[in-house]
Amino acid sequence: MEQQKNEKLFTKNFVLTSLSTFTIFTSFYFLLVTLPIYVLQLGGSESEVGLIIGVFTISAVLLRPLMGREVDRRGRKNILVAGTLVFLMSMLLYNYTTSVFSLLLLRVFHGIGWGAATTAASTLIADIAPPGRRGEAMGVFGISSNVAMAIGPTLSFLLLYASGIPDFPRLFTIGAAIALVSLLLVLPISEAVVARPKTSLFSREALLPSVLMFTVSLTYGSIVSFLSLFVQKEGAGNPGIFFSVLAVTLILVRALAGKLSDIRGRKSVIIPGMLIITLGLWVLAMAGSLRIFLAAALLYGLGFGLVHPAMMAFLVDRVGEKGRGAAMGTFTAAFDLGIGTGSIILGVVLQFFGFSIMYLLAGLIVLIGAVWFIFADDKKGI
Repeated sequence: MEQQKNEKLFTKNFVLTSLSTFTIFTSFYFLLVTLPIYVLQLGGSESEVGLIIGVFTISAVLLRPLMGREVDRRGRKNILVAGTLVFLMSMLLYNYTTSVFSLLLLRVFHGIGWGAATTAASTLIADIAPPGRRGEAMGVFGISSNVAMAIGPTLSFLLLYASGIPDFPRLFTIGAAIALVSLLLVLPISEAVVARPKTSLFSREALLPSVLMFTVSLTYGSIVSFLSLFVQKEGAGNPGIFFSVLAVTLILVRALAGKLSDIRGRKSVIIPGMLIITLGLWVLAMAGSLRIFLAAALLYGLGFGLVHPAMMAFLVDRVGEKGRGAAMGTFTAAFDLGIGTGSIILGVVLQFFGFSIMYLLAGLIVLIGAVWFIFADDKKGI
């Protein structure tokens, strides 16, 4: 009877957390291909697009370590509810931005909600994932965000131009409505909140997987910030299609990749994944048609789908239960820092050298990370 009760509780929390993650990511992805267009409409430049995208993730970075500690102290659900509420409020406020500066300030606030909600959700899943199937559980959970990626960018682009001219107020309002659904899904989650000792802001055990993930997410920053501009420059159609192909590939790969890492080991999955990401970025650097863009999306999605669930399982393998929130905060902070740094620094590279050089450099960064991991001692600290 007790086992059945625990299984029902596991299923309930896993499903609700996954659905709330799907909806908040869908709202997030509504801005993926449309926000760069909005920045240019407000009079911003390409480098300011990178700044606007980057400041969102940097604000999340600055908050994540603190949120990781608070998740350990105050419970996963409390931080999840608070973060989702801030995210919802931010989506509503986009309709009131009238300049690049006001948009910049809002992106800081939005990033705070994003950092809190996603750190808490990831930690909650790490808590309930069976140790022997940890990679598989992380992979299945990650599919929720990948489905959102498959739907959000394409749908947002279609909604934006449904009337022929860009309708950003409608887009932001629908994005806020989706964030409200995420909040409603979070409320029924059950969690036995227990008193936990105060933990440090950063986790030493999390440094190796965090630094590796940083090299990967740095390249992701160049995609979320500039891919839509690149596709439009080449006249290759709706940029949301790239993200749909990327997302479908991730969905097909993630669960299998996580399970494979449970069987063969994390390193045997992570390193090939990083090499495939490098290849995808170098193909993207040569893109001039929709076919090449989609080939790059397929390769990048395959590599990322191998790396991310295996890396998260690798992280949880290395830390104890008491410091899991701090470890997840460190890891997700590194992920966001990579996106923010990639958006800003690679945005400057784009400004001076163009898309091809930017994506060639991005691929080289991941290759360096893969070579370093080959020789790293993955049983110890960094």
